[in-house]
Amino acid sequence: MKNILITTPLLFAFLISKGQNAFNCFSHEVYEQQLKSDPQFKKNQEQLELETKMLVNSMSLNKAAAAPSYTIPVVFHVIHTGGAGNISSAQIMDQITILNKEFKRLQADAALTPPAFQPVAAPFDVEFRLATKDPNGNCTNGINRIYSTLSDCSFGKEDPKSLSYWPSNKYLNIWIVQAMHYGNLDCGGGGFASFPGGAPNIDGVIIRGDLISNIGTAVTNTGWGNFKGRYLMHELGHWFNLRHIWGDAVCGDDQVSDTPPAVFSNSNCPSFPYNANNNCGSGPNGEMFMNYMDYTNGPCLNMFSAGQVTRMTACINSNVSGRSNLWSNSNLIATGTNDPYVYPINCAAVPEMLPYDVITACVGDSVKFTDNSYGGKGTSRLWDFNGEPASSLTDSIVRVAFSAPGIYSPSLSKTYLGSTKTTTFTNKVHILNNSPNVNYVVPFKDSLEDVFGFDNDWVIVNRDNDGTTWTYNTSTGYSPSNCASLLNFGKKAPLIDDIITPGYDMRFVENPTMNFRLHFAGRATTNLDKLQIFISVDCGNWVSIYTKTATGGLRTVNTNFATSHIPIAESNEWRKETLNIFPFVPAGFVRFKFSFTSGGGNNIFIDDINIGGTNSVGVTKNSLFNDVSVYPNPASDKINFKFTLEDKNPITIEILDLTGRKCVTQKVEKIAEKENYASLNVESLNPGVYLITVKQNSGTIFTNKFIKLATE
Repeated sequence: MKNILITTPLLFAFLISKGQNAFNCFSHEVYEQQLKSDPQFKKNQEQLELETKMLVNSMSLNKAAAAPSYTIPVVFHVIHTGGAGNISSAQIMDQITILNKEFKRLQADAALTPPAFQPVAAPFDVEFRLATKDPNGNCTNGINRIYSTLSDCSFGKEDPKSLSYWPSNKYLNIWIVQAMHYGNLDCGGGGFASFPGGAPNIDGVIIRGDLISNIGTAVTNTGWGNFKGRYLMHELGHWFNLRHIWGDAVCGDDQVSDTPPAVFSNSNCPSFPYNANNNCGSGPNGEMFMNYMDYTNGPCLNMFSAGQVTRMTACINSNVSGRSNLWSNSNLIATGTNDPYVYPINCAAVPEMLPYDVITACVGDSVKFTDNSYGGKGTSRLWDFNGEPASSLTDSIVRVAFSAPGIYSPSLSKTYLGSTKTTTFTNKVHILNNSPNVNYVVPFKDSLEDVFGFDNDWVIVNRDNDGTTWTYNTSTGYSPSNCASLLNFGKKAPLIDDIITPGYDMRFVENPTMNFRLHFAGRATTNLDKLQIFISVDCGNWVSIYTKTATGGLRTVNTNFATSHIPIAESNEWRKETLNIFPFVPAGFVRFKFSFTSGGGNNIFIDDINIGGTNSVGVTKNSLFNDVSVYPNPASDKINFKFTLEDKNPITIEILDLTGRKCVTQKVEKIAEKENYASLNVESLNPGVYLITVKQNSGTIFTNKFIKLATE
């Protein structure tokens, strides 16, 4: 493809008509950034281009030479937070099948290549094989699953790669995520590949899971042009050193002679010929819109050109980025991808458990664990809950009632044919006291000056087990000198960290309130950090009562700081936050959780957490009731209402959500002299906080709150 000048008015009209393409590949943008920031990458690219030109010249002199074949070991790192993002092994294997057919041009719709382009359409004899040996020589199925919130549109586009990496001169690394950035803020990116020559630990392809293969979650991703597993074909083209067919410029040069010049990227699925005799010099056959390196829809893509195959051949034979070692016989043996290739081989399964997320529960709660191991088989399993008794240590589903507060790191072992794999789930379970802390009676002012109380009464939950979380900070505070902080500057996003307060006794508190001092600063106007506050009466079911974001009120200063910022004590860099927590607090004990999601901003600090209200000991709420109780509270399926009432007129019991909408209504027509009972079914209600009211003689005579739990 040759560079040809296009006139400015035509260029402007063209760009207006194209708009944003749904393909959302940004490999070229990453390539340009590497050229500017990494001198070694630039040198390596220059060396590879020199080798490519030499191969082109050699092949033009020796056209009868047989095309070589290559085998490439592959590992998929599935970064997920559970659910649809944790794509199936079947979906990954289907993608491998697609790659191996289409690079060799064996797919059925190869016949759809227009006759004019058939003579230059060429196969690339490469076979991708899932590794059966990991870097340590252990048995694997070539699929590595990692639970992390970095899967969900990480602020740093390369960050998920740091969670799992196998040597890139031995394996093709493919990282699967749930969402990724496209531009600065949009999470609509599809994927990108690393061109050869960059840092080894980022070498590979990162791609959304619902763009993998033509089955599973890819079936529901119809808004992306139904790529049929060909999005990864496109990205691997970049990994093999191919440019987009328009040369990433208007009438640009993709450095391949047999792809006709293209004005810019194409979308949808045009009819042949398309853009015939364009201003770039395409000729009567127009642009090669069916080429994998264009941006057209999946059903339209079906070919690489012979010139592109030559570039890919030069890349795979080069020492640049260790590409030539990938298919060496010694490496195929080391990765378990040599002939005769058998997949899958018999391995002990990789131990994994549900739930994926960190667990918080009260002492004595029944906590459920499920064996969710993958990638192999098992003749036996063994659980270990740090010595705590369980319903079983060998069943696939077990329950544990932890007897003491603390942090637990359970493990699961899987054994098959004498081979055992064990995974320890570090800091997985946080068990809290199930009663109010006697030192935290409302009203209570916590200035966070007692480090002993902080260490012993507060609970810090590092949800992603990274190196940064909430800590006790002695270098600053609102007053006088200490606080809780999370040094968020430079932290990978969107990692989540929680800090949980002690249990407060709210049984005799009217009109409860909460306030605290806050400092948060940004680094840029585009930061996506978020602070949420939750309330719980049972250590594990949390109801949101506060949410602010870096673009929605969280910042306490307008200045963006380019370095790690520590606020000045008792300054206007701090702000007092006041919450009306009355709708959320039932009579009993409660905890609060401060949950921070990093989004590229600066540090966050909290201090002077005050829980207030009016102590109602000795005050009768309603003289008509001699005795009344609502139980259980919280409840998952039904609540019971027990009472004695002087006035014997009928009553109406209503359950309302916090907007005042009636959700459940029940009448009690006959009031007995002694105890009365009513039972209300709440199983169909969504989890959250509700009000229960009693009306009699057209007036409300009783109001209380209860929390609806999720039905297990």
